[in-house]
Amino acid sequence: MKWLYVLSLVYCITLAITYGAGQLNLDFIKVFSNVLFPTTAAAAAAVSFLTLDKYAKHNPRPPFSAAWTSFSSGIVLWSLGELTWAIYVLFLMWEPFPSLADVFYLGGYVFLFIALFLILNLFKQAFSPKVGGITTIVSVFLAVAVFYSLVTPIFTSSEDLLATILAVSYPILNIGMFALAFATLLIFLEGTIGKAWFFVTVGIIMNIAADLLFSYAELQGFYYEGHPFELFWLWGYVAFLLGFYIHRREF
Repeated sequence: MKWLYVLSLVYCITLAITYGAGQLNLDFIKVFSNVLFPTTAAAAAAVSFLTLDKYAKHNPRPPFSAAWTSFSSGIVLWSLGELTWAIYVLFLMWEPFPSLADVFYLGGYVFLFIALFLILNLFKQAFSPKVGGITTIVSVFLAVAVFYSLVTPIFTSSEDLLATILAVSYPILNIGMFALAFATLLIFLEGTIGKAWFFVTVGIIMNIAADLLFSYAELQGFYYEGHPFELFWLWGYVAFLLGFYIHRREF
């Protein structure tokens, strides 16, 4: 099992080094990032399918199966979104926002929301007042910051209606998902649940961070394909892969 941790760490460090060096050649990093996103996300989705296959054979408790099915469905949809985005950028040479990729991304949010609700319901006995209090404070702080820096400026921008609705939807969805994921993460940190759930939750939070940074960069006009903050997305998919693989070995 240690080999997977080492391999994942090496991969993440290699990504960081490549992204850093790639800032000197934006044409290269544009292609590199749009190749790595769908392949890394697809690897996480593939491991999730292996986990679900093992679930089906062992026929575990339905609530656990439903949670992992939702997680898997969300990651699959996000991987399809990454593939669609890459096709728009590398082959069609079109601006991928708004586009079909958003349908997959938003669909992924739906399934991940369901998965997090199911997890919190399964382990509601571990949801202490302390966890609730910390989650509320951090989530409110994030919501205020996001509405001030993103949502309000987006509404006053000159984007068309569809682009505005989508641009506002992502930050709002991210706030809601963060509240659920952060509460789950606090439970994991107290040792109530295993490593697999921890890594999956970290993956969600990393993707949320990247989404919010992307929204802000787009609003301010400094985003480009291959920007260093994209690493949070890629590292998030690695965390998903670890979570699914670890869970597959647990039963």
